[in-house]
Amino acid sequence: MKIGLVGLPGSGKTTCFRVLSGRHHADTHHGSTVATVPLPDSRLDEIARLEKPRTHTYADVTFVDFEALRANRPGGKELALHTVSGDVDAFALIVQCFGSVDREGNPFDPADDLDTLMLAMVLSDLAIIEKHLESLNKGPRAERTPQRMDLMHRCRDQLSAGKPLRQSRFTSEERRYLSGFRPLSLMPILVVCNVAEDDLKGAKASSTVKGASALGLPHLVLCAELEEELSQLPADEQQAFLEDYGLEAAARDRFVQACFALLDLLVFYTVNQAEARGWTLRRGSTAYEAAGRVHSDLQAGFVRAEITPFGALAEGGSLHACKEKGFTRVEGKDYVVQDGDVLQVRFSR
Repeated sequence: MKIGLVGLPGSGKTTCFRVLSGRHHADTHHGSTVATVPLPDSRLDEIARLEKPRTHTYADVTFVDFEALRANRPGGKELALHTVSGDVDAFALIVQCFGSVDREGNPFDPADDLDTLMLAMVLSDLAIIEKHLESLNKGPRAERTPQRMDLMHRCRDQLSAGKPLRQSRFTSEERRYLSGFRPLSLMPILVVCNVAEDDLKGAKASSTVKGASALGLPHLVLCAELEEELSQLPADEQQAFLEDYGLEAAARDRFVQACFALLDLLVFYTVNQAEARGWTLRRGSTAYEAAGRVHSDLQAGFVRAEITPFGALAEGGSLHACKEKGFTRVEGKDYVVQDGDVLQVRFSR
């Protein structure tokens, strides 16, 4: 799972990135800062305790802190998006929802910042669609099918009207074609309302929440500065800190949960003598697709999958015991993987 953080100057985007990445190493790549963070998982801890592999590896998430978006010219509303890449699974739009004035002292409505970020994505997509239309018109006639040209013109008209592509309806085939361009306004998006310490319920974020809902976007309310203080405390003090402020969980946990819901992900597990490991997978995916997440050889030579739900493993005490008690099932390629499944893929070389 790879999540790109996008925001305007002063939004607290980089503070959010520090909260999410914690003390993990971050690299700079093409002007963006990237950090990959393991996701602690009590189920994997239990699997490792029961099966005793030499090591265990958590599923992870990669956070990308894109450079803050800035106007192309003084007073301009168009934003430079050249540093923002669609090479992520989803975007988190960080919106400043604290204070009543911007950095220049002008009154502002946080919802305006959300509108500006969405407009930046729309303009970026419009440039891509227009370039592709130009390429189609100059290219081989066989590429200019009526269906393809109709799709491109519909997208151009939608974007020219300032509306994101997510507000249009596309067939599955059209979406597959558009995915080759990775349009930003069609990507999964989470709106993060960065509030002040005295507004943890997000009263000043109400207009942003309303704007996100109108676009069909989920939202998350957090105070990045407060959460950064929390992240620097010893682990045994963090829970007391959360309770003092009436927070159910730390921001990173809530953020990851929101992204799992946004991308419709689950976690499955593999285990052998060498390693127990957690893997993320889209809900509705098959055992065949899960095998491909682990290794292409497992998918290519897939024969069957032995499935042990985590609850059954915890009750049985070991995979060996689960097989003896009939808790483990043998499934084929089309089995739909469930959250918490432990997979042992049998394959031919």
